[in-house]
Amino acid sequence: MEDAKEFLQLNKEEAESVSRLTIHPHRLGFQCSFYEDFALRGIRVDSVRPGFVSCTFRVPPRLTDKSGNLATGAVANLVDEVGGAIVHVEGLTMNVSVDMSISFLGTAKLNDEIQITSKVLGRRGSYSGTIVLVRNKVTGELIAEGRHSLFDKHAKEFLQLNKEVAESVSRLNIQPTRVGFQCSFYEDFALRGIRVDTVQPGFVSCTLKVPSRLTDKSGNLAKGAVANLVDEVGAAVVHVEGLPMNVSVDMSISFLGTAKLNDELEITSKVLGQRGSYSGTIVLVRNKATGELIAEGRHSLFGKKSSKL
Repeated sequence: MEDAKEFLQLNKEEAESVSRLTIHPHRLGFQCSFYEDFALRGIRVDSVRPGFVSCTFRVPPRLTDKSGNLATGAVANLVDEVGGAIVHVEGLTMNVSVDMSISFLGTAKLNDEIQITSKVLGRRGSYSGTIVLVRNKVTGELIAEGRHSLFDKHAKEFLQLNKEVAESVSRLNIQPTRVGFQCSFYEDFALRGIRVDTVQPGFVSCTLKVPSRLTDKSGNLAKGAVANLVDEVGAAVVHVEGLPMNVSVDMSISFLGTAKLNDELEITSKVLGQRGSYSGTIVLVRNKATGELIAEGRHSLFGKKSSKL
């Protein structure tokens, strides 16, 4: 039963690095937040056509997980941001994500150059559906396929970064981690402040107060940060001692509300079923004070059955 707590524990050295981060305030609704700069710094927009955007991105140390791969949550950030960029409308402060689903088909290593393409699948009124493909630019290997539906400025403007905050991100000193053993800087960045409240067989409950580092340009908990919670807490409930990581297969999230800075969240994860090495979990993110459901996520992954949960 202690496996879930150990899975969500942070590397002390990296956690202290995260605690020393300087988060500059930004103009809500106009400037990118620290979180968006953290997720996107280094991205290059190569092509913009009606209904299509193509970008290039080299995997930086700050976005790798404990296995040295581009973190699952970082992939979700790219699906969210590049999928949102293509339907960004001039004069609208942000696109509202409704659903996002991602199939994880491969991995990207540190310094791999990846190509992210986003294409509009269809529109009805203010509702748009996009498909986002993440590939290794050299080999062509498909790393992830994401589908993103949202309510609807141009793509390059949407992906531009706040200069002051971007400089703060560029000064980050990311220490190397022992691959497979220590939490990475990215995982510490996503999880610092989380508290594991309850661990029962097939069930985990955690609390997190929304910190400024995880808010978007509108001052809400970023959609990518929600995806990080679904990924990490969903994996924690099926974590097995001695296994470096669970391998995510699919993740889908429905966004039903918003969380503001300093809101206290309750994140619960429950195993829906296991067959061999395959597990399915459901993750609910709620406002702890009001009970409002902010997001519902479903996460399927490979990992040996845990006899300790």
